[in-house]
Amino acid sequence: MRTLIGTTLTLAGLILAPAALAASHTLSIALHEQNKSGESGKAELIAKGEKTEVILHLEHGGMVPQPAHIHAGTCGNLNPKPAFVLKPVEHGKSVTLVDASLEKLLAGKYAINIHKSAKEIQDFVACGDIAK
Repeated sequence: MRTLIGTTLTLAGLILAPAALAASHTLSIALHEQNKSGESGKAELIAKGEKTEVILHLEHGGMVPQPAHIHAGTCGNLNPKPAFVLKPVEHGKSVTLVDASLEKLLAGKYAINIHKSAKEIQDFVACGDIAK
């Protein structure tokens, strides 16, 4: 009986371990409204080896594609030159595979920034600091 219970627990651990491992390689970040835009949402960063998949979900987004970038710095103090260009947010969503590991993004100070439009690139509508 003890052997059966031990085997069952071991198998349960093997089944649950990949789920726990996957969860530890995904990071969710709040994207906070900026400049009274009414736009906010979240970013999901998913480790893909030496790359990171960045999925942006923006609520109340604009009617035109909205440029999005990862900048060095924080939302309060961004380096104006993007470190990584993300696909524009369209219909509230963007998915980009970034050429940087999640560990690299977490090791430095980076922030995800969404702009109002390509014509109004200087206007920020949402931002979130990449941190655990």
